[in-house]
Amino acid sequence: MKKEITIYTNETCPYCKTIKEKLKEENINFVEKDVSKVTSEWNSISELMGIAQLPTLAFDKEYFAPGRDFWSPEHLVGIIKESKKS
Repeated sequence: MKKEITIYTNETCPYCKTIKEKLKEENINFVEKDVSKVTSEWNSISELMGIAQLPTLAFDKEYFAPGRDFWSPEHLVGIIKESKKS
């Protein structure tokens, strides 16, 4: 079963762009959702997480936020690759 990755971003976020570029470089497919277009969904997620940090990624039934769950694009890629192994 293929695990879908969703990345919540906004167009003015430079770190969002960096993360997306790294995922593309590593051939990791993802669905991008601009938080300004999915406001209700994003509000629910940020309320559940207790923070509204971008980019937030959803995969493997969990949410991952920078500074809380990953510290660099490389760290995030490692988490995703380990998750895909299981």
